[in-house]
Parts: sequence; structure tokens; C-alpha cells
Amino acid sequence: METLQTSISRHEDSRCKAIAELIEAVSKQQEALARILEAEHRKIEKVTELCHTDTEDLLRIDYSVERVLAAVTRLELALQLKLDLFRDCLCPDSPCDCHSPCQK
Repeated sequence: METLQTSISRHEDSRCKAIAELIEAVSKQQEALARILEAEHRKIEKVTELCHTDTEDLLRIDYSVERVLAAVTRLELALQLKLDLFRDCLCPDSPCDCHSPCQK
């Protein structure tokens, strides 16, 4: 019976580790998206600082930023869906109680 218990415990540890790694990966992806948004901000600032910026240039930049923001929004939604898969595993009372939902 001890072998079975050890096997189950190892399985739970592996599962918890995989969940923690997934959450960490999502965090890194969110940081990357934040850097993309910051780069878009800098791009807008640079264009508006130029003395000879015309309406066409501003419209092109606006369209470009709009496309990037739409893509980032879709990616954030996908990341949120990944995190939602493990919402019940994020228990504050224990490092990982993956087999049961939190009781608040």
C-alpha cells in the first residue's frame, strides 16, 4: 500500500509543479505583452515629437497601434483562459492543494 501512496504523492507533486510552471509561463508572457505595449507608447511619442508629422502619418501610426492592441487583447484573453483552468488550485492556505477546490 505504501508504494501506491508514494506513487500518488509523486503524481500530485508532478501535477502541482506543472501547474506552477504554467502559471509562471503565463506571467512571463504577460510581462512580454506589457513590453510590447510600452514600445507602442514610445512609438506614438516619437511620431508626435517629429516636427513634420502630417495627418497621414498619424493615421498610419494609429492603425498600426490599433492592430497591435487588438492582438495583445486577444493574447491576454488566451492567457486568462489558461489561468482559469487552475483557478481552484490557487489556494492561499497551502502551497498546492490541486485535488480539491478552495474552501473560503
